[in-house]
Amino acid sequence: MLNEFRIFVLLGIALAASQAVAQLSQPISSLCDLQSKMGQGEHRPVRVEGVYSAGGEAQRLVSPACSAQSTAIEFDLKSHRLWKKLVRMSNPSNQVQVIFEGEFYGPPVPDPKLPPAILKQYHPGWDYNSMTKLLVRTIQNVKAVPADHPITVP
Repeated sequence: MLNEFRIFVLLGIALAASQAVAQLSQPISSLCDLQSKMGQGEHRPVRVEGVYSAGGEAQRLVSPACSAQSTAIEFDLKSHRLWKKLVRMSNPSNQVQVIFEGEFYGPPVPDPKLPPAILKQYHPGWDYNSMTKLLVRTIQNVKAVPADHPITVP
């Protein structure tokens, strides 16, 4: 019975390790590329790095390379392993460098019931300042942004 338990534990450890390696094997996508290249209605799984900030009702992710654009953030976490650290470090005045894994969405598709003249001019976003959105499933890394490298979040 003890040997069966040991085998079960070893199989569990091996499964967890293989899942961790699979997560880390997905390359980190460029947030700037995702923001500029995702078309309306497109979405795909990603692993992305950026600077997270939360304040008021908005949560955003930006990249130093294209800080004029932001991505709206929503959380649907599979694991809350780094959640408390993220919340503690990201009070309204702090920015946090993160690696998130989740589903990245391009701009939403406009309502097809809108008149054609409006559809031609209308460019819907996920909120007042973000044309893209990331639904975060996993927080993979959280660390402070260096004080000498702050990023202006739109």
